[in-house]
Order: sequence, then structure tokens, then C-alpha cells
Amino acid sequence: MTSFSALFRQMFVQKRRYAHLVLLVQTFAVIFIFLMDLITSNNFAKGYLVFGQGSHPRFWDVILALGIMTTAIGDVVFLGLLCWQNEKINLSQTWQLIPVLSIKLWWINIFTSLVECAYIFVIQVVLGIIVFVIDCLSYGYNIVKIFNQTSGFNSWPDYAGFFELIFWLIGLVLIIFCFVSFANFLTRTITDQLLGKNSTVIKIFVMAILVIVGVTIAFRINDQITTMYINHMMKNRAYSGDTFPMITIEYFVGSLILGIVNSYLVQKFVEPKIR
Repeated sequence: MTSFSALFRQMFVQKRRYAHLVLLVQTFAVIFIFLMDLITSNNFAKGYLVFGQGSHPRFWDVILALGIMTTAIGDVVFLGLLCWQNEKINLSQTWQLIPVLSIKLWWINIFTSLVECAYIFVIQVVLGIIVFVIDCLSYGYNIVKIFNQTSGFNSWPDYAGFFELIFWLIGLVLIIFCFVSFANFLTRTITDQLLGKNSTVIKIFVMAILVIVGVTIAFRINDQITTMYINHMMKNRAYSGDTFPMITIEYFVGSLILGIVNSYLVQKFVEPKIR
């Protein structure tokens, strides 16, 4: 059987080009908006400026602000591309010909996408830090002092909050990947049972219904669990208004449940049809 490392490396390289594409488009977007800002003087990045809020911003002020502004959009686009690539691999006959269990292939597929998210995130953070340092030096600021003031990392609870946010992001991305695969696999399973009606329109219609029902159920479950959590914490006089830990746990538990269901659907229904 094909090893985990070989499959991981092959999938990672295939998906990495999308990360580079998003970074390249983001770079061009920053340059384009910066030039438009110079021409029109609309100051598009005003709300994202770290320095120069009360005066005319400098070159690196605007570049840093535009980088922050376009990063969120680029990450959403990249997440969508990864979801599309995941499902393309899941239903690919070429990938299914590899001598490996389809369940293992699916889990490696999800794991490589998570690593790709970390890959583009690290690159964006490093580039942001470099521009931030250059911007500080252009003002003659003490970099360490400015970093401590702007980051808010002054004690362990501040770092704990940062790691809490990281785990929340990982859980969010993971459950999105798992839910998209669930909707795709279940749609494939249902439409395969509809003899003579396995068309693209039927697939889109079935998937739309599954997504609406799934999201509605997820929101209702989240509301119930959050209410129970808040009531429990208030009863013990320990509620601080922070529901991030509970939401993060929900994401990971939901991902695990969807992962088990997806594994069953892949083994019993999807794999036999593809192979």
C-alpha cells in the first residue's frame, strides 16, 4: 500500500499551487488598490491603518493596511478553493486507483488541506511582520515596544487567548471541510439511487437541500449547547462571557462525528461507484 508520507507529499504539492496563486493575486490586489489610492486620494485603507491615523499615511502604512484588508478576503477564497480541490480528489478515479483505503485517502486529503491553511497563514504572518518592522523603522519607533503595545501580549492570559483563537480557527476550518465532504458524499449517495435522474441539476438541488437542512440543524444544536453552557457557568458564578472554548469543542466534536459518517459513506456507497 502507498505510504502516508508519499500521499501527503503528493497532495500537498498539488494544493500548494493554489496557496501561491492566492498570494500572487493578493499581492497584485495590494498594488492595484495602492495605485488607485494615489490616483483618487480616497484613502481606501484608512480604517485598517496601524500608524498614521491622524496624519497623511506613509507608503508602508498603506501597504500594511492593504495587506491586512486583503488577507481576510484571500483566506476565504483559498478556503473555497481547498474545499473544491478536496472534493475533486475524493471523487477522482485517478486517486481512487492508488492502492490505499478510500477512508485513509479521505483523511489524508483533509489533513493536507489543514496543513495548507497553516502554510499560507505562516507566509502571510511573516510578510506582515516584515512590513510592520519596516513601517516602524520608517518612523524611528522602538520595534519591541511597539509590538508589545499593539499585540497585547503582556501576560500568560493574553497568550492563552491567542492559542484559543488558533484552535478556534482550526476547528472552524476542519468542520467546514468535513461538512462539505458530507454534503458531497450524501448527495452522491442519494442521486445514485435515483435511476435515470443522476443529472447535474438534480445533484445541485439535492445538495442545496442538504446544506440548508444541515446548517439549520447545526445552528439549533449550537444554540441549545451554548444556552446550557451559559446557564451552567452562571449557576456556578464562573461565566465570563467567553463562549470560544465551548464553540471550539463543538467544532472538533462535530468534525469527528462528520468524519465517522463520511468514512462510512465513502466505504459503503462512494468507493464502489467510483471504482
